[in-house]
Amino acid sequence: MRNVFDQYTQPENKVTHALATALHEDKALLYDFIKTFGHKGCLKSSLEVVEQQIPGEAEVTEDAYEERGLPDVWIFDDNDWSLLIESKVQATLTKSQIRRHYKTALRYGFEKVLILAIDVKPPSFQLPSYCKFIYWSDVYSWLIKHSCKATWAVQVARYFEISETKFVETGYMTEGTLTTFTGIPFDKDTPYNYLEAKRILKLLMGELKKEKRLSKELGLDLNSSGRGAITGKSGDSVWDYLPMREASDSNNHTKYPHFTISISRERLFALVTMPHRVKAEFRNNLIRPGYDYFYRVFEAMTQNFRMITKQVPNAIPTVEVLQRRYKSQRSIPNIDALLSYDLRTAFSDITSPVKEQPSWLESTYQVFNPKKGNTQLVVGMVFNFKDCNKELQSRKVIKNVIDSWVACKPFVEALVKGNEI
Repeated sequence: MRNVFDQYTQPENKVTHALATALHEDKALLYDFIKTFGHKGCLKSSLEVVEQQIPGEAEVTEDAYEERGLPDVWIFDDNDWSLLIESKVQATLTKSQIRRHYKTALRYGFEKVLILAIDVKPPSFQLPSYCKFIYWSDVYSWLIKHSCKATWAVQVARYFEISETKFVETGYMTEGTLTTFTGIPFDKDTPYNYLEAKRILKLLMGELKKEKRLSKELGLDLNSSGRGAITGKSGDSVWDYLPMREASDSNNHTKYPHFTISISRERLFALVTMPHRVKAEFRNNLIRPGYDYFYRVFEAMTQNFRMITKQVPNAIPTVEVLQRRYKSQRSIPNIDALLSYDLRTAFSDITSPVKEQPSWLESTYQVFNPKKGNTQLVVGMVFNFKDCNKELQSRKVIKNVIDSWVACKPFVEALVKGNEI
């Protein structure tokens, strides 16, 4: 069924219409929008919201509206107050548009006028004093804040999420976001969806790239594009990565350890990957000192992971040894061997719910000593949606991912520096 907000052909008109509809239908929401993003002086009892028209005139068609250059939304009272909204997603905000809207409002008798510009990217010019700029993601965050008590806020926020998924998939929105990261929603009531997972992953990666701790403690390149454009419309998982600074000039990230995030149908992975093509010096740094050293590296990681499992009891410290081959660069790989286990099996701990079985870690060492075949080693934390629901469905998951990566520091330093543990 067509969404109630899909009344226009231009994508940016659709999201603006969704916002305008909510403000028109919910006066309490309208008042708070003005309080948060607008200016004072309005007569609350007489506020009106019109879209793509001048107060007192009939609404025009979308084509005529585009031709006349009218404001996207006009909020006004019956005195001399008005708030005009000019919104963009892909099109460019211009100074001439802002100036024209302001002069139009003055010509129609409004003396207290503010232009509110909304975009996914900042303006390229100095805004006049009568114009205020906000991001669409600011509007989304405001909607989420009111979603617990305002039905229209819930509907518009969800429409932003759906629209952003479509915009990214079709290539309409090439930079910025409509939404912000609020957690990973997948559970029995919200089944996994690949396109939705792709949208959430992009937002999560954006948050991680803001974290200077990752650059300082782990030497990650926060300016990296990672995988860049993630193609595809379906799949059981979607992933991206951040490389180390040493790998920034490399054309092939698989020659270096890298930090991976993956959202699958049932779980979130925060991992450090030693690819099968990693430089021999890295692998040798970990393996050549012998099994005792290898053991101490993983023991140190296990100690770090305990700090995370105290906060998220059902999170799983994980090791994976994977041997696979590809028929082509984009083909689904053939899995020739897979060893995946809870790292806590390697160490005696009476407080752990996991039974000790050190043979798994010993087998991991033997696989790489000496290395044969195209085998990679992965370590990190796994968060199952059904078991870690509370922690994943909020922004707390950002810290959980960062802590998981930082907990792998003994492993990373062993690969890169060959440090003694």
